[in-house]
Amino acid sequence: MNQLELKYFKSAYVDKIYRDLINSQNYSNYTVENFDFDENFVGNTGIKVLMKASLDASKSDIENSITLYSALKELTEVQASDERLWTYLSHVYFWKYMRERWPAEKADEPTNRIKDRYFLRNLSLRSITRNGLSRLWWYAYLTYKESDSDPHRYLRVLLKRQDLVVGITERALGSNENIRFGLLEFLEEQQKIASNENASRKLITDLSLAGGVKLLPYMEKNSIKDLLYSLI
Repeated sequence: MNQLELKYFKSAYVDKIYRDLINSQNYSNYTVENFDFDENFVGNTGIKVLMKASLDASKSDIENSITLYSALKELTEVQASDERLWTYLSHVYFWKYMRERWPAEKADEPTNRIKDRYFLRNLSLRSITRNGLSRLWWYAYLTYKESDSDPHRYLRVLLKRQDLVVGITERALGSNENIRFGLLEFLEEQQKIASNENASRKLITDLSLAGGVKLLPYMEKNSIKDLLYSLI
């Protein structure tokens, strides 16, 4: 398999193309076959990874998440939180996928879509799970269990519905490993709740409220599951 040395846009250049977008409100650069960028502002990370396959917008987020994470599995959390890396990959290496998956011209608010999906301006769990590419990596990373026969079993639970993704990854609950896996394992066992938007939303809300009286971050995964069963 071919090795690829990851590249990145330098910070000043990320700021420039973001500022150009916001100031002009002109998104025509995001409707073309290739994004026009200045090679002088591209740096080498020194990180070499195996790129096993291209992302395909016709496939599910589950499939693309597994593909991207498998290719970039060696990234550390710090590297996977770097806006310079994801901005480069969004605008260059995976541009075709981004154009097909997140076409600016088909959004109600094109500029906002570009801000959310092509950039990574704020370092937060919510932000890194909004960028069109980093979201795929982090979904897989946050749910990966190498010891399982299917290391991505919890990824399949998480991506069952978009509201589950939002409810788990965009709340503080999702940043805690025991809470995250306890909740995902519970939903795997309780398919009727996992398949019902109102029921799963209520469950996550009730768990958040329970955090007001219980120190959830200090509870073991099985204790989280017991709590969830008591809530229903």
